[in-house]
Amino acid sequence: MAPRSIDSQMLVNGPTLSCESQNGECGETTPSKLLKRQRSSDKMHEKRKKSRHDSAAGSAPPCPLLVALREYGLLENVLSCLCPDDLLALLLCSKSIYQTLVPQPGSLENLLGKLRCSGKGVRIRRERHVKSSFFYAYECSEYVECGAIDGVAESRPCTNCKVTTCNECRIHCVYQSIFEKPCEDDELPNYSGFILLSPSEIPILSPHHLKDNLTTPQWQAPSPATSAPYHDQGFIDVPLEEESFGPPECVDDFLNLNLGTCTFAGPVASNVAHPSPVLRSLYQTTEGRKRRFCDNHLPSGIPKQRKDLSVHQCQCSLRSRFLDRWLCLRCYENEETTLHNTYVDHVAHCCCGSTHVREICMWCLGEISQPHTEEAQPDSENSLGERSA
Repeated sequence: MAPRSIDSQMLVNGPTLSCESQNGECGETTPSKLLKRQRSSDKMHEKRKKSRHDSAAGSAPPCPLLVALREYGLLENVLSCLCPDDLLALLLCSKSIYQTLVPQPGSLENLLGKLRCSGKGVRIRRERHVKSSFFYAYECSEYVECGAIDGVAESRPCTNCKVTTCNECRIHCVYQSIFEKPCEDDELPNYSGFILLSPSEIPILSPHHLKDNLTTPQWQAPSPATSAPYHDQGFIDVPLEEESFGPPECVDDFLNLNLGTCTFAGPVASNVAHPSPVLRSLYQTTEGRKRRFCDNHLPSGIPKQRKDLSVHQCQCSLRSRFLDRWLCLRCYENEETTLHNTYVDHVAHCCCGSTHVREICMWCLGEISQPHTEEAQPDSENSLGERSA
């Protein structure tokens, strides 16, 4: 029979008695202490900490800021005083504030549309626009004021980034910002401004300057007390710092020009450069959207209508591209940069060198008809009318 183990003997015989020898004699024997299972001190500490936290949270009053932000009316008032950078700082304060303001994905877009304009568009204009020497030689005044400051300019969410943008901080085809008061009572004031974000200052003529429509009210000095600047109106002339010549162009006419069949490069008169210096900035902008592709290299992303590879016709205009879209200047700059870096090997011709190409508009991905260029007319009065196909 196998000997029993020490553990089994202890279970049968009980605990072993210890003996201490004092003065050569065996002293009293005492049973050894049994070790008991102990709880983990770390787990107990975490449990007590959680209990204290829960009791403190239950007794603490609610945060007044969170209570206010949960009230939609109060939230609108708060947002109307904030810029996008302020909203970002508020959202990063705490997780509770973020969850209160953005409970679902569509909430952030709604918040961006209720902010006040940040004024970044005005700062971009001051960096890009260059006033001519005439501004300093004469008593001219500049009116470039963000709508968040004067409260007069209309504000809407940007079509692209959804951030609230005032009328002064969005893109305009003709931005009138400079005013020169008349020297005599019987004279008309002079106006000037800029095309898109072009640096050159251009004269802007009112209808009364050219006696085009005398029934309309005369333009006044732009100020919040009277009227806003006259953007995208009137007639534009040759840039002030240039010595070239070109007839004034009606803003309404070229804003509505069908760029799918017309071009700004058509001849005006034999003594006028092509394109006209009046329209040079607009010509460069509209030509920059064109890319050339042969049928073999036509991008697959361009929608096709029929099996013969034909694509839809471009119907773009300056009005539909820039004015009908409420676009902030920062998004406009981003779009222009993206366009400049798109299909760079298809700007002058197809990448394969083929001469049988289609001109594709990168704004709408539609095909541009090759415009027919008419002979120059020395006595032409309506230059845009002779640029159509």
